[in-house]
Amino acid sequence: MDKKTFFVLAIITFIGLFLHLYKINQSPPCINADEAAFAYNSYSILKTKRDEFGVPFPLRFKSFSDYKMPLLFYLNIPFIYFFGLNLWSIKLINTFILLFFPWLIYIFANYLFKNKKISLLSSFLFVVCWGVQSMTRQLHEAFLTSFLITLSSYFFLLIKDKKKIKYQILFLIFLLLSLFSYQSSRVFGLMFMVLAVFYSFKKQITKKFVLGLFLILILFFITDLIYKPNRVINLFFLNDPGLSLKINELRGEGGSKIIYNKLTVGLKERIFEYLKYFSPQFLVINGDENYRFGFPQFLSIITIVEYFFFIVGIYYLFKNKEKNRYYLLTLMMVSPISGSLTWDDPSLPRSFFIIIPILIISAYGFINFIENIKSQKYFLILSMIIFSYLFFLFYNWNFYLNHYPKKAIVIHNWQCGYKELSDYVKNNYQKFDKFYITKEGGPSYIFLLFFLKYSPPDYQKQANSGPIDEYGFSQSEKFDKFIFNLDYHSQEEKNIAIIGRPHDFAEEKNLKKIIFQNEPLFYIKEILSD
Repeated sequence: MDKKTFFVLAIITFIGLFLHLYKINQSPPCINADEAAFAYNSYSILKTKRDEFGVPFPLRFKSFSDYKMPLLFYLNIPFIYFFGLNLWSIKLINTFILLFFPWLIYIFANYLFKNKKISLLSSFLFVVCWGVQSMTRQLHEAFLTSFLITLSSYFFLLIKDKKKIKYQILFLIFLLLSLFSYQSSRVFGLMFMVLAVFYSFKKQITKKFVLGLFLILILFFITDLIYKPNRVINLFFLNDPGLSLKINELRGEGGSKIIYNKLTVGLKERIFEYLKYFSPQFLVINGDENYRFGFPQFLSIITIVEYFFFIVGIYYLFKNKEKNRYYLLTLMMVSPISGSLTWDDPSLPRSFFIIIPILIISAYGFINFIENIKSQKYFLILSMIIFSYLFFLFYNWNFYLNHYPKKAIVIHNWQCGYKELSDYVKNNYQKFDKFYITKEGGPSYIFLLFFLKYSPPDYQKQANSGPIDEYGFSQSEKFDKFIFNLDYHSQEEKNIAIIGRPHDFAEEKNLKKIIFQNEPLFYIKEILSD
């Protein structure tokens, strides 16, 4: 890498870090329950070498009975060790990854196309992309996993082309890490297995490597048998309660069981869900309709300009007969599989890696398009493209930074208010014997553990997991003075605080309130002894 390229990449990295850190404590407006769970369990491992339930160094963290993958928990420990358990430190892991990701994108794209312009543009599009940066601003597995899958994808190409043992070892290490970082990565493990077998028949990959890859996958799937990921099972499309209702309705109208059953109807719907991930409706217009990961019609995962050049790029990939076109397209096509197999709506986190091949193809399409313009209006066309791109990019970021965190629906979806609630509990802890706290809107217990920095050894003695709900989640029923329901006896109990949502106190007046950005989130009823 020459000095000029190094300097440009350094600037790109700086831009990425600036967009990552600017107003990071304002948008998103708060942390959610998953972030609190990741952070507190990392804190618990740091302090006791055990998770919140007292399990030493687990390979799956039970958490809300969703059995989260372990890698992010462990990688977050050093940041909590040096900077403490707080809203700032828990996101430093993504800051650290972002220092290296643009360079990895450049190296990967440059190996694919042997073109510095395409590679640098790919890195730039990556760091300024709102869809990318939205995931760096929260503690989520998707960003880490995509980094590891990109590394694995790069080393797989090196193995195919150069067959060196060091590349095989590095690939297996990064693939194994990615498998233990997020549920969606397993589809990439299977993809690499299929590709390895295919290239072994062409004598481009050794059978020993295929065997090593097979053993890695077996090792991973054995842990799936040991731990039962209820949340993953619950999300599988065949377990969608709506699917059964739809099939029963069709059969009631005279439909045949052969035509209308869970497999046929479910498969048809999954194909349509899969195709949505490549549509402008998902990538450009509505994005992820979960308000924690987007805002329909206001936040685009990528801009319409990038989407246009993505289509152009596919055309030039085949026109130019690029050597690695099928490999790049395979990575892209595999990305949404895990998301499309769930009954949930199209999800940005579950398909996050798809952004990387799309942006690389978009950069490839733009460079080829510009280089093939022979019109005298070259600069006019180029100016129009750049202006259009910057317009949509600015619109995304302006809405996200200045409007998104103020929306009531965003505040509720992000489970805001628990920091303020924890402050109230901390200031009134000695005043009350019990705190009755609603579970509506999120597992309250994990926020109290996080914001109160509750002693992990003390909590492990009380840790409990309530019944699993219809979504595959569970949460603590009580600990310390905290009871997570509103089933109290107002005539018998004294010195208690009842903390619920506004609608829980429809007939009550003169209650204390917890308000976040003018949005009343909790009402507090205090019952004291005379």
